[in-house]
Formats: sequence, structure tokens, C-alpha cells
Amino acid sequence: MARAPQRIVEAALIERIGPITAQELLAMSDDSWGLIRDRITDHRNGKVGLVARCMACDSPVYIPTSKLRGVARPLFQHYSGSDPTCRWYQGRNLTPDDARAAQYQGRQESNFHRLMCEQVAELVALDERHVRHTVEQYLPPTENEHGRYPDIYVEWEGYGSFAVEFQMSGTFQTEISGRCKHYEREGIPLLWILFGINTAVELPQSMVDVIRRHRGNAFVLDRSAIAASREQKTLVLTCYLRNAGGGLDPAQLVRFDELTVPRSKVPYYQDRIVEPRLAAIRELRRPWFDTLKQWDDRYFPIRDLDRPQSLLVAAAFSIVATAANGKVINYASNQGSISALLNTYLHNGDFACYTDLLTRLIENTAISSSLKPSVWKHMRLHGDAHQVDEHSTEWKLLRQLLPEALDPEVREFLLHLDALPEWASAE
Repeated sequence: MARAPQRIVEAALIERIGPITAQELLAMSDDSWGLIRDRITDHRNGKVGLVARCMACDSPVYIPTSKLRGVARPLFQHYSGSDPTCRWYQGRNLTPDDARAAQYQGRQESNFHRLMCEQVAELVALDERHVRHTVEQYLPPTENEHGRYPDIYVEWEGYGSFAVEFQMSGTFQTEISGRCKHYEREGIPLLWILFGINTAVELPQSMVDVIRRHRGNAFVLDRSAIAASREQKTLVLTCYLRNAGGGLDPAQLVRFDELTVPRSKVPYYQDRIVEPRLAAIRELRRPWFDTLKQWDDRYFPIRDLDRPQSLLVAAAFSIVATAANGKVINYASNQGSISALLNTYLHNGDFACYTDLLTRLIENTAISSSLKPSVWKHMRLHGDAHQVDEHSTEWKLLRQLLPEALDPEVREFLLHLDALPEWASAE
């Protein structure tokens, strides 16, 4: 009997980001929807994150994945207990406990998992900085309500503590989120070690989720890593770094003490998520900066823009450059301050329909508090009732060129990873 067609949640409202349709979700990069997926699950686990709601019934939704021709694709889905009268309701979901029981056939770990945990424990004990370790023992909380049973917990002299989780099966997104946020609050770095990674095929979504938390790093304990650990007398792991194509670069051996530990407490060897994205943004706007630096006759527009649009772009880039460099950089006029620049073009009407856009940009940059009160007065006095909105050519262009300030998804992405540039941090 053919399976009945499955309805999908066609659009969701994401806190601090806005509405996203199912088609827009599919069009996002893996990192973009993956970080939103992580943040939704974090919030569901009672931690800081994002709330997503179905736009038909206002019930909470999350982002699972479904395979299409062997490729994982994201979709919105209601949590269990959502409004069954919603026109996008999918029916009862499998609970995490039910799914876990089906996966482990009633057991919480395999003998092989236990042996691999003991292998990691043996290797960490080789280090002269090793103070103590435990294997699958209860670790009392200091900041959380409940403790955890880390696969391996290690204390190092002069380096602090470390928790290690050995992932050998399809760890559920809720478990990944719960463990990551628990150890973040405890201030303990959490290192996920993967088992059975096959770089020749598409990775399971559970591994993709863990690799993303590690900023594009996959850590594996294999024979090479074990041999190197014994030789160097410390924990050495095989590290696969994600490349620009979404695959993994050839493996390299990395010591645990070479890792960078960010605020999230999920370490990485090289950041393969944030830096490539910021580099792509910088490269996209570099030609615009080059054009503006040579724009002497401001009565002639730049590129394919008209004159008011050209002045708007010049003013926006002036705001960003001044905020980033700590000194006035003015591409739109010869005046010595951003306040004077804005007041002039507001007063003569060139920016009358751009006051909402400029307000959003200014409020999301470090220049906000340094502007004179007269700027805000001119915004109120000289703003048109008709304003360009987020669907306008001007707003779309600047959101693309200055996403750290004007694209809610990019801004949330960078805030979550402690990577929002200082110029885009409102004072």
C-alpha cells in the first residue's frame, strides 16, 4: 500500500530572525540552517537559544532532516503535543525515549563503546599533567540542576578539566544539545570523539551536527591517533577539517592541548565555519570599498545605482568603516563627522525614504552612541511616510553587503559563535 503524502510545516517564525518558509530553509547553506536547528534544540532543552513557531497555529516547531536521494534536507516539524487542528499538523512524533529504545534495543551502551572509553582513559593517563579521570561516573553539577555521566572526565594540572563523549551511533540532536549546553554552563570543555567516520560517503546527520558544533572539525580515535598518543604521551586525535565544498580534508594528527576553546566550550583546531563566511563577506564588499575610495564626483552615481542610492551606499559604508577603524572615514561627503554627513543628506531630502534603513544600520553598529542628538532629530523631521522596506532594492543590497548589521540570520549566527565583529556590536 502506498504511503500517504506527508504534510509539512510550510513556514515558521524564528525569534530574532523572522519568518522563514520551507523553501527558504531548503535554500539556506548547511551551516545556516544547521545553526538555527542547534539553537532551537538548545532552547527546547531549557538553555539560551531560539524559539521557532508554526505560522499557521503558533505551536513550537523544530528542524529535523529527511533524506532526498541520499542527501539530508531540513524541514520544519511540530513538536509532539502541538495543535492537531493545524492545517500543517503531521501527527504524533516518536519521542526521544522511544527512538533511543529502538536504537539500543533496551541497552544504553554497547560493550565496544565501553572498551573505547577505557582506551581514551588509558591514553589521557599517559600525560604527566594528568591528575585524575573517571569513566562513566556521575559528575555533580555546579551551575546546573542535575549532573551528568560523561564518558570520560579528565582533570589536568595547569590545564583544567575536560569531558569527552564518544559517539558511536546516531546520537540524537536533543542529546547533543543537552550535553553541549550542560558543559558550557559548567565551564568544562566538551570534546566529541567520533567512531566509524567514512569520508567517502555522506556522513550521518548526527555526525554533521557534532562536526558543526566543533566548527567544522571531526575528531576521531583510530590506530594512528592511538600510536601517536602513546609516542607523545598525551591524547592525540585524528582531525578531519571540513573544506569549502562541504567534504573533509585529509586527516592530520592533533594534540588535545593544541585546540582552541571558545565560550561554547566545544573546542576546535581550525575554525572552518566562521572565518570562511566572514572572508566571503569581506571579499563581496571589497570592490565596493575600492569604488567608493575613488568616487570624487558625487553628482555621478556609482555602478548601476542612481544618485540617492549611491549616496546611501556611501553613507552606509562610511558608518561601517568609521565604526571599524575608530576614526572618521567619509565616502559620501567632505565633512569631518558621520553626524554632519547624515544631517546634510537628511536635511536636503536625499535620505528621506531611507531613515528606517539607516536607523537599523546605526543601531546595530558601534557608532550609535557617538552620533549627535541632531541626527535623530533630523531622522524624525525629514523622514518620509513612505519608507523603503526590507523587500526594496536598497535594503536587499545593503543586507547582502553588510550582513553583520542588517541580516538577522547572519547576525544571530555570529552572535551565537562569539564572532560578531566589534563594529557590528551596538554600544
